[in-house]
Amino acid sequence: MLTWHEPARRAARVRVVSWTCGCRPITYELCAAAGQGFVRRTDQDKRIGHETAWTVIATARRTFEQILRGEAR
Repeated sequence: MLTWHEPARRAARVRVVSWTCGCRPITYELCAAAGQGFVRRTDQDKRIGHETAWTVIATARRTFEQILRGEAR
């Protein structure tokens, strides 16, 4: 089970590296900023976003892939 946090405005610019389809009620984005990575989750209906802890991009990428495979939430 992943821990989701309120968005931390830690960087002026965030690059979205990969994402899930926007047609789903909940979308996920693999993001990179300031040499680190995190996964952003957005509830499209409520317009609420959360993110994982910021970490090295390789770890964030593994987390994103686990989410896609249904191994993490």
